[in-house]
Amino acid sequence: MKRMNLVALLLAMTLLTSAEPTLAADSTDYSGKYVAEQPKKAQNGSAESTLEVVQNEKAIVVTLVHYGKRTTNHCPFDGSDGDYTSPGGVPGKCKALLKGKNLIIESIVLTHPQPTTNVRVHTKERWLLSKDGKTLTIKSDVDFPDFPSDVSAAVSGDTSMTSKYTRVENR
Repeated sequence: MKRMNLVALLLAMTLLTSAEPTLAADSTDYSGKYVAEQPKKAQNGSAESTLEVVQNEKAIVVTLVHYGKRTTNHCPFDGSDGDYTSPGGVPGKCKALLKGKNLIIESIVLTHPQPTTNVRVHTKERWLLSKDGKTLTIKSDVDFPDFPSDVSAAVSGDTSMTSKYTRVENR
């Protein structure tokens, strides 16, 4: 009986330790440099928008260069909050989740449309890399948790967008 328990334990340990690398191998690596498709050129001749992405098992670091202005966001995969800065420069928090072939990045920033009013802006981005690894599609949805759900839904309907980027460099 002890021998069967030992064999079962060894088998379970083997399956668990061999499954972990397989799960990591199944995840898509988004690391690389991307240029917005059909980019507009800034006055200095640079592309309107580029993404520089570095991904490891703990976090994804996304640097957005938009018209020459650089913002870098560190979004952990463990559910904790990382540092985020919106393209407009508003600080906030973010987190990331790998879900199959998709990467989900959620961010929240606190804005002050009036001196006495705080409004949280929640953005959820769904990233998907094409099978050949050359095209990154990012679908973004925005909502406003501090507003009643019907108001947030009415405003959010106008704030969803999809952006496409072409990978120009692997990391």
